[in-house]
Amino acid sequence: MTSIASKGNTPSPFAKPLETGALIAARAVAYSALLLVAGLPLQALAGGRSLSGRMRAALVVLALLAGAASVWWALESVAAMVGLPLAELDQPTAEAVLAATPLGAVMEWRLTALACVIVAAIVPLKLLRLPVIALAGAVALCSMALTGHAGASEWALHHWADGLHLIAAGLWIGALAAFLGDAVFGKADVLGLARFARTGSVAVAVLVLTGAINTLAIAGFPPVWQSRWMGLLGVKIALFGLMLALAAGNRWRIVPALERGEAGAEARLQRSLLLEFMAGLGVVLIVAMLGVLDPAE
Repeated sequence: MTSIASKGNTPSPFAKPLETGALIAARAVAYSALLLVAGLPLQALAGGRSLSGRMRAALVVLALLAGAASVWWALESVAAMVGLPLAELDQPTAEAVLAATPLGAVMEWRLTALACVIVAAIVPLKLLRLPVIALAGAVALCSMALTGHAGASEWALHHWADGLHLIAAGLWIGALAAFLGDAVFGKADVLGLARFARTGSVAVAVLVLTGAINTLAIAGFPPVWQSRWMGLLGVKIALFGLMLALAAGNRWRIVPALERGEAGAEARLQRSLLLEFMAGLGVVLIVAMLGVLDPAE
């Protein structure tokens, strides 16, 4: 996948706030959908769970959303590259830019992977279904590592670090979505929550390590501490810390209370998981903003 990355796939949308805002929105929606498309099956694999009919239907919807948002994101990126509002972008120009830059190849990889997710979720594959969906979802998600700052980087380690960062984030967000769905629409999966503690710890370690590599690769050393990029990174780290605190509370306080059958424990778990999931979406929004800002500006 790294062979299609180069400096040419990163737009420069720093000049016009309205265009930048639309690009950020497109990136945020695409990131959110792709994280769930990859994270839900990865969490099921890690937890030894199968995909229910409801989960497969959700993955089909999420894959369609991810595809639509990715097309929107690509068109916004092309518009930013040529310095036009999206409303003034014509089809020949969009096709020419996509064909001449790695962005077109990234879109081919992503949309093909998302199509595989949809087909695998619909067609009976028995034991192969979950691994195929997880792999296709991971490929679609990791295509984001070939765009933005990571895609423009000539440092191969940056591409791999960003890909691993995305996989770990997807696993965490997917687990939160699955456990929240269980707690709200069914019964809290106490055993699954306790079992995920070790997997979650590995995901956090990967996020911290790869996040440090990505920050060093993008901002350099020493970074421009007064830049908007670093300010937003600080907000992202604060939200990440909040997610860690909530996860620790779930693991060491709420889950044991559920195991003891304490009254109100399930409601507390629902609130905690919802807050953690919302904080995760906040992190995704910050990431969408960081991708279009110059860290030295």
